[in-house]
Amino acid sequence: MQQTGAVYKVEGKMIEQPQEESHSNRFQLDWLVSNLRWLWLFLVALFVLAENYLGGTQNPELFQLGVVVGVGVVLNAIYAGMLWAKFFPDWLSVITVIVDGLLALALLLLVEHPQFLLPLLLFPVIMASVRWNTEVGLLVALPLIVGYALPVVRLLQQAGEMDRSALVATLLSLGSNALALILAALLPGFFVRQRVDVSQAENVAELEHLRVENARLKLVSDMATTLSSTLDYRKVLRATIDAAFSAMAEVGTKDDSAIAMVLLFEGEGRLTVAAGRNISRKDQGRKVSAEDGLLGRTVSAAEVTITHRANRDKSVTQFASTPGCRSAICAPLRAGFQTFGVILFCSTEPNFYSVEHAQLLKTFCSQAIIALQNAQLFEDIHREQQRLLEKEAEARRKLARDLHDGPTQSVAAIVMRLNFIKMVLEKGDIPKAIDEVIKVEDIAQRTTHEIRTMLFAMRPVLLETQGLLPALNQYADRLNKNEPFQVKVINRGYEGQLNSEAEAVVFAIVEEAVGNAKKHAQATEIRISMLVKNGVLYVEIRDNGVGFDVEATQSTYDQRTSLGLLNMDERAEIVGGVCVLESAIGKGTAVRVEIPFAGNTAENNSR
Repeated sequence: MQQTGAVYKVEGKMIEQPQEESHSNRFQLDWLVSNLRWLWLFLVALFVLAENYLGGTQNPELFQLGVVVGVGVVLNAIYAGMLWAKFFPDWLSVITVIVDGLLALALLLLVEHPQFLLPLLLFPVIMASVRWNTEVGLLVALPLIVGYALPVVRLLQQAGEMDRSALVATLLSLGSNALALILAALLPGFFVRQRVDVSQAENVAELEHLRVENARLKLVSDMATTLSSTLDYRKVLRATIDAAFSAMAEVGTKDDSAIAMVLLFEGEGRLTVAAGRNISRKDQGRKVSAEDGLLGRTVSAAEVTITHRANRDKSVTQFASTPGCRSAICAPLRAGFQTFGVILFCSTEPNFYSVEHAQLLKTFCSQAIIALQNAQLFEDIHREQQRLLEKEAEARRKLARDLHDGPTQSVAAIVMRLNFIKMVLEKGDIPKAIDEVIKVEDIAQRTTHEIRTMLFAMRPVLLETQGLLPALNQYADRLNKNEPFQVKVINRGYEGQLNSEAEAVVFAIVEEAVGNAKKHAQATEIRISMLVKNGVLYVEIRDNGVGFDVEATQSTYDQRTSLGLLNMDERAEIVGGVCVLESAIGKGTAVRVEIPFAGNTAENNSR
């Protein structure tokens, strides 16, 4: 048969005290009983000696009394030894109670003055009541009462020969002895067991509190493990909701119908329902204001907020999932001074959420925001990787277009003229062949210059070694030698204040703008102007070409393979600048770039 610990009611729950804890308490009590039994046996021995040698007459049962005391000493020695060895099963405690009762009964029947033995006879009764319960104490007291009653029965059989007053005195003595034994069984057991029960109940309550705290810590640990195992913010949100829901159930009364949702800021200062539990489909992805009610107080105070009047809070009742909710708790998802969103729990129970709920939810939000930040960083890195891949693909496409429109056409022209020279030579027209060779040489030289210009634009070594202005001047010189338009560089105050990264951005934007003008503008002049004013470098690339409709061109970006205009703006943003494009049909095109010196000065040069 399996033994179980004591069962107590704690905060409305039936809690079973662990068997180990209950056994430890009983073991300590058995040690106390063993030590008190030594005192009891010593007092019994003193009583026997006093009765025999101070009473004037020798008790004929002295030997038997000595045997009884000796048996008690031997048994208690065995009892103490087993306790010292920590081997003392509960059934052995029952035997010791029976032995104590039998020893007391033997003493009662063997002594000559049993009326003086009563204080010592109370010991086994009290110990049985304290060690077990009042019922066991009464069972031990009953044989002793019978032992006291036997002489009275013999006297009653001789009642005719006794004086009436003596008979009454004898009966009163029996009654007082019986009452004393009964009270010894009832009162100590009642008071001691009550205190023991209270103490054990307190211990069990403390164990239950520790169990709950341990369960919460495990939930937090499991949550941290789960959140760290994924970088998908959707899974992070779902894991946060599930773990917080389970943890909240460990505090007070469990409410499986409670509603939980995570709301994140997604522009315009509004909260969007990103994940939830027990919520309506109508609430999924819903956008709400973060300025009023419980949500507003939570965001503004950056603290966990509880309301027990959720049915009167418009920020709570606006959801389709919250009809009838009377209690709500809201915690901010906050890192540093930035609030990313909130977690909202709602219950139909009145006064459901407490300070313990708030503390627990705050802990979960701290874990969740770290995981959300990691997931967000991963998303940003992933987007940046995609952007870099797109940039690389765009660069490859641009190189392919430039090669196709420039050197490839020139090489094809060289091949055609070589074939023509071959035909001329076959006809023997040497002067004509020489003239064609000169033309092929001119095309080859222009192609070589064009390729070198392309290579210079792709990786301008001069920009890295001497800076932006010399690189732009050399770039303009190369274009002026080979293109039908003229490029002019005008500098007003720029003396290399920007660092290499910012200069590379400016050069790339200039090269992109000039390349666009070369392909589409049909311009005869392109001006590159640089002006330094109030800690900002202003760069303008203006042509006198045919111009174009900016809005119409930008609206077709999703259908184009070339995103040059968009790339210029993105490049400027990298160094905290802006790029503005202005154009109109028949009025040319101007690309204006503004790059602040702050954070981009030569002192911050990373070269």
